Amino acid sequence: MRLIGAALVTAAGALAGLLDVQRMRERAQLLEELVRMLDMIEYELSRFRTPLPELFGKLAGQMEGRTGLFCGEVARGLERLGERDMAGLWRDALALLPREAAAPLVPLGPLLGRYGAEELVRAAAGCGQAMERERDRAWRQLRERGRVTVGLSAAGAAALAVLLL
Repeated sequence: MRLIGAALVTAAGALAGLLDVQRMRERAQLLEELVRMLDMIEYELSRFRTPLPELFGKLAGQMEGRTGLFCGEVARGLERLGERDMAGLWRDALALLPREAAAPLVPLGPLLGRYGAEELVRAAAGCGQAMERERDRAWRQLRERGRVTVGLSAAGAAALAVLLL
């Protein structure tokens, strides 16, 4: 019976490590999607001068997960633009994203709808570069710490199991 308990404690530790790795992977994937979104914003504005409501409606349909929800929220907010300013709508939509993922997007909000396409393209490119740095750091963190996290979690749980025996 004790051995079964020790095995369960060790398995729980390994599972905790795996869940932490999954969280790191999800963060990196979200940042990847946000980089893609910013690239698409930059492309649409520079090539076609797509109006913002149409652009974010299009992005809401093309993006997945939280990024799609974010774009959908911006598109819905643009329908109510007279009730609130663009910066407020942008802030509300950013609340759907984790704080560290939303941080590089914050400077873009006050510029949307106030400046011409060229300025918005430059702003989106700047946000894209910041987001790419965050994305690269997240993938690097996952590679460097992923296996170690699972191993240390399992080892710590195994050590606890031995102490409990």
